Amino acid sequence: MEVRRYESVVVFNPRLSDSQVKEEVKKVESVLVANQATMQGVDTWGKKEAAFSFNKQRFGYYVVFNYEAANHQAPNALQAVLRINESVQKFQTHLINTATRKFKGNPKRLQNPRVDGDDFDYGSDSYE
Repeated sequence: MEVRRYESVVVFNPRLSDSQVKEEVKKVESVLVANQATMQGVDTWGKKEAAFSFNKQRFGYYVVFNYEAANHQAPNALQAVLRINESVQKFQTHLINTATRKFKGNPKRLQNPRVDGDDFDYGSDSYE
């Protein structure tokens, strides 16, 4: 089976203490490991102000989980656990695209390349 990379951003309640947030992070990691996912890293962003309020809170404790899973049900299992967890305010999971393009610019430019100065016709300079 193909191994896919995922990134899950979880926003915890800002009223949680640091030890409570660490416990919640361990719970999330255990759910992922139980579903045959390998953890690539956990990035704790800390308490940040959100662009909008959710659950009457302007702040949230942000944690990002990066993991790989051959079992494509691992993100679904994680989301099912996060939905019923009262300390989680918001969460979002993304599939990390591993495909890379050789040319990072606008693909339409490849169809119509710029004309070099030598071949460009500036038109007539006469005012006759």
